[in-house]
Amino acid sequence: MIFLPMPKIILVADDEKHMLKLLEFNLAKTGCRVEMVSSGEEALARAMNLKIDLLLIDVEMPGMNGFETVRAIRRQKAYAKLPVIMLTGCGDDACNAAAARRAGASLFLTKPFSSRRLLREVEGILAL
Repeated sequence: MIFLPMPKIILVADDEKHMLKLLEFNLAKTGCRVEMVSSGEEALARAMNLKIDLLLIDVEMPGMNGFETVRAIRRQKAYAKLPVIMLTGCGDDACNAAAARRAGASLFLTKPFSSRRLLREVEGILAL
């Protein structure tokens, strides 16, 4: 019997539908399973029900923002070292790379970002 490896799972959280579609289209090229949610609360719930390998999350979302969501996910022992890419269109000083690192992000990208760079970073993080 041949066992094929399970595809890695990328969880994407963004409240902008067009951004979710763009990310889903680009991340499909990695061969990973891509799960899409539109809020921090949904991201937290989905992470608790799946064994995700990477989280891409927007900083500014209604309700639970990206920083709060990442901190909540990181409190789970299984996700203490989960790679996280934070995305933002925020120009505010509160939405910066240092704040993202303090929340537990591995990488911080400002929108608009290069799809090529995103794929390169995702492939590097997941060693695809």
